[in-house]
Amino acid sequence: MNLRNKLIFQYVRQLFGFLLVLLLFLIIAMLGLGWRIMNEQLAVDLSRLEASDLTLKMDYEGKRVRVEPEIEKSVARHQGWLQIIDKHGKILYNYRTPADVPSQFGPGEWISYVEDRDASPYHITHWVINQFDENMIILYGTPAPEKEMMKRLIAAKTGTSKETWDALNKSFSQEKAWYLVYDHTGKLIHQWNHPKASAQLDMTEVLQNGETAKNVPVRITSRYDTKSDLTYVVGTPNPNYQSGVQETSEDAMVKETFLQIGIILILVVLFAGSWYAWRVGKPLLHMVNWLERLAQGRYEEPIGKKGKPIGRNWRGKEKKSFRVFKDVFDALRHLSETLRSNEKLQQEIEQTREEWITGLSHDLKTPLSSIYGYATFLESEQYEWDRKEVSEFGKTIREKSDYMNGLIEDLNLTYRLKNQALPMVKQPVAIVETIRRIVVDMVNDPSSSLHDIEFLANVQSLRAEVDPIWFRRIIVNILTNAIKYTPAGTHVLVEVQSIATDQFMVKIADNGPGMDETTLANLFERYYRGGHTGENTSGTGLGMAIAKQLVLAHGGEITVESKLDSGTVVVMTFPAAIS
Repeated sequence: MNLRNKLIFQYVRQLFGFLLVLLLFLIIAMLGLGWRIMNEQLAVDLSRLEASDLTLKMDYEGKRVRVEPEIEKSVARHQGWLQIIDKHGKILYNYRTPADVPSQFGPGEWISYVEDRDASPYHITHWVINQFDENMIILYGTPAPEKEMMKRLIAAKTGTSKETWDALNKSFSQEKAWYLVYDHTGKLIHQWNHPKASAQLDMTEVLQNGETAKNVPVRITSRYDTKSDLTYVVGTPNPNYQSGVQETSEDAMVKETFLQIGIILILVVLFAGSWYAWRVGKPLLHMVNWLERLAQGRYEEPIGKKGKPIGRNWRGKEKKSFRVFKDVFDALRHLSETLRSNEKLQQEIEQTREEWITGLSHDLKTPLSSIYGYATFLESEQYEWDRKEVSEFGKTIREKSDYMNGLIEDLNLTYRLKNQALPMVKQPVAIVETIRRIVVDMVNDPSSSLHDIEFLANVQSLRAEVDPIWFRRIIVNILTNAIKYTPAGTHVLVEVQSIATDQFMVKIADNGPGMDETTLANLFERYYRGGHTGENTSGTGLGMAIAKQLVLAHGGEITVESKLDSGTVVVMTFPAAIS
């Protein structure tokens, strides 16, 4: 998975996780709100509950119904009663049921009992629920003394004696109740125990405190008599009234809950944003710090207070927030290592160049001194030089000039090879015969007379497309190195092999003292003038670099293996061999 897909996957996963947590929080908050409202309703009045709320508070075991104690406590607190009947009218559960409430309902009987509110001395609330695939009816009743007082008032209207009204007023006073009588115009014509009653009938007051009102200090019921065209209003104290609990408490609770949810959501978003910024920003800051260190020439990964990389935990493993950027950090580590290696290599090259320039200056100064000295001799008029001496002077000057010219040509050649500006004129060449002649020339050279040079070939004839001049330069440079930097008596093997239908190999090996690791690592570097241990380091320092560049220009490869006291083996492979 590439970095783009990793980032998309990481951010989508984190966003989905955040939304999921937010959704769970909202669900829990809504459930909590519902639970609070249910408990509030249960505390104020059981009749406020929904059928689904009651279902949560019930358990159906076999043919028995069990109701949770908090429901029963609420019923008892309101001096009410509770009945549960099945769809056939059979009683499944009774709690505090009065004697005047039927213990068995016939078909349609319970409907009449519930719907005829004026006949019943109770405030009755009913619910139809489905519990374990069984339809049930819950009846909840609370005392309705105002209904009884209304019956007394209506019954007394027919009586005109003072004793009748005195008895009625006394009963109302005992119950701390009051009554009002309004005519057909809504004008108050009679009242008892309610001196602050409105002179004109206020329907809103009657409705607000009527039978459907739950938590009110006074329960009010009203009746209109069509015969007398009078309106009767009766008020009785509500024994279940709870001071401080308003009818709008649910709305207030909802507002309070949503306010709390809003505050918590803001805090959650701020926390999530801070966490997300820290989780995403920390790796990015680590990258920026790392890049700044690289720009300052410090090629190590930034470390924390404990001396460990910031992106790793105490176990040394990459932190989760850093894993998505693993490719970037791997690239930075590779870049740091490359820059560190390049800086080290640059320092080594600079040192090698300085050493090479020093050596080259010495190598140029020596022949120049000879040329200058012999030129001074020839210029002097104090001496008469014979022809033989002049010839020797001229020979020395020519040899030194040739040496200097060779140095200049090597410098020119290596830069032409580096810039791929050297023309290659390839043509079919007899490889075995060409290398054999080079070996013969080296054997006959007095400078290599003390070395044991051997030539081997596994084929009689081998032709390849090479530039004959530069191919010869390759073999001569490497063979010269093998002879120059090994002591007398060293065995040097030059071997030609056909290793495939389209490749051949040239191997030059010696059993000399070998090279150390530093010399081997820098063997093909320009300016480097190493050598075998204990040997001189004269030369241009360009021979092996030129040889390698010429091999590559021919489309070949060159490798070197060497260890101290184990000799050196140079292997070159070239393409397009023709047997």
